[in-house]
Amino acid sequence: MCGTPKTNLSAQIPKTPFRSFMASMTLAQRKHFAQVANRAQENRDSRELYRQRLSSNQKPVARLSLWGKLKQLCKQTVNLMG
Repeated sequence: MCGTPKTNLSAQIPKTPFRSFMASMTLAQRKHFAQVANRAQENRDSRELYRQRLSSNQKPVARLSLWGKLKQLCKQTVNLMG
C-alpha cells in the first residue's frame, strides 16, 4: 500500500530534443521577425496610450431630469428664433 513511488511515464524526457521555431530561422528572418514584433508592440502601446487619454479627457456627463431637458430645449428654441 505505501510502497515506493512509481515513475510517471508521461513525465519522461522526450527522445527528440525540443527546438524552438527561432532556432530554425536564418539571421535575416530573425531580424525581420524582431522588427515586425517591435512594430506591433509600438502599435499596441500607442493604442493603449490613446485609450488612456480618451478616458482621462472625458468629463462626467451631468444627468438632466426631464424638467431640465425641457428647459434646455426651450432655451435652445428661443436662441434659434431670436
